[in-house]
Amino acid sequence: MEGWLRENEGRDDAKGLDVDEACDALSKQMLDCMASDMAVEVAIYALDKAAQEGAVPFDVYMRNVRLLSREQFFHRAIGSKLRAVRTQSMASMAQQYAFP
Repeated sequence: MEGWLRENEGRDDAKGLDVDEACDALSKQMLDCMASDMAVEVAIYALDKAAQEGAVPFDVYMRNVRLLSREQFFHRAIGSKLRAVRTQSMASMAQQYAFP
């Protein structure tokens, strides 16, 4: 892998590549769900640190953790459904190309 990186380090053909266009809609949706889930996780962590330092009152902390946890639950539920769809579509593709 390191050899390939050395060989392809200065290539101009990869500069115009848009990563968002390289994936299908389902993969983009899964990536968005995962990014949102992780962003909520970071927000809860920061809120926890602020509460430990006394910068945020406990009632405000609890209310915001509850709201963020609810939002995170929905992101995880959607991500779970998307993974199930991805698995199902990959299984059907495997059956299509399976040997008789």
